[in-house]
Amino acid sequence: MYRSEDEKLTDVMIGEAVLTLLKSDKPVSSNALITQLELMAADADDETKVAIIRKAIVEVRNGMVAARKRVNSEAAERDNAAHRMNSDGPPEGSKKH
Repeated sequence: MYRSEDEKLTDVMIGEAVLTLLKSDKPVSSNALITQLELMAADADDETKVAIIRKAIVEVRNGMVAARKRVNSEAAERDNAAHRMNSDGPPEGSKKH
């Protein structure tokens, strides 16, 4: 559910950019999506549309940052789990309990 009309229009712009990439047989990635949105903003004749496209670019970039953080935290957790599950036992000089 959308909180505002701007959010709905932002999603529409992202969808249009994705469709353009798909129709032109280009790979769909966050970077390609941002590039396509920038092209759309440059071609837009309406300042309101440009503002919506700029919001869409920010949304895609925020999604990239969130994904990067999620991957990094998952990798750190995986490393911690691997360390806890090894058969080396506790480090020298440490207590078991």
